[in-house]
Amino acid sequence: MRMNPESRIDVSIPCGTLTLEGVLEYPAHDSELLPAAVICHPHPLYGGNMHNSVVRAMRTAFLEYGAVALRFNFRGTGASWGTHGEGIDEIQDVLAALDFLQKQERVDSQRLGVAGYSFGSWVGLNAASRDSRPVSMIGISPPLEASDFSFLKHEKRPKLLLVGDNDFVCSVSSFRKLVAAIPEPKKGIVLKGHDHFHFGQEDDLVREMKSFLRGLPHD
Repeated sequence: MRMNPESRIDVSIPCGTLTLEGVLEYPAHDSELLPAAVICHPHPLYGGNMHNSVVRAMRTAFLEYGAVALRFNFRGTGASWGTHGEGIDEIQDVLAALDFLQKQERVDSQRLGVAGYSFGSWVGLNAASRDSRPVSMIGISPPLEASDFSFLKHEKRPKLLLVGDNDFVCSVSSFRKLVAAIPEPKKGIVLKGHDHFHFGQEDDLVREMKSFLRGLPHD
C-alpha cells in the first residue's frame, strides 16, 4: 500500500440555520474507502473545544488506525454559530457532522463511528443511539454523576468506555454499574492513575482506542 502524508482540512459544517467549524483529517493511507469518525469535545462552558488534548488524542488514535477523523466545535464554541444548547441542541450538531462526514471523498459510509470525551461522550453517544449509521461508539470519561446514560442500556453496537480511577465526575462504582447494565459487545476500562483530564497520559487513551478499533467486525 502506498503511503501518503496525513492531510488536514479546515471545514464548515451546515447544521440547520447554523454553520459549525471543524477539522477533517485523512490518515496516511492511500485506500479507496476508509472508516471515519466524528469526535465530540468536552463542555464548552468549562473551556472545552475541538483542540482539547484528549480530543486530539482521539484524533490521533483514529488516524493511526487508518480512519478519517472529523472533530468540530459545538454551536456557540469557537467560530461555530449559535449558542450553547445545554447538550440537547448539540445532538443535532453531531448528526449534522455525521451527514457531512459520510459525504466526504473516500469515506466508507458503512464504517462510521462516533467518539466523545466528557460532555462530548454524553452528547455524541446520545446522538449515535438515535441514528443507525454509526457502527461503533467510544466514550471517554462519561460524566455519570451529572448525566443520564440509560440510552446505552439497549445499545447493541460495539462500545468502548474509558474512565480514570480518580475521575471526579465518574466514580468507578457508577462506571462499573453502567458497563454491567449495557449489552454486548462492550469494553469498559478503568485506567489506573488517571483523573478526568488525563493530562500527560493521553498515550494510554490512544492505545486502548486502537486496540478496540482493530477488533471491530469489519477488520
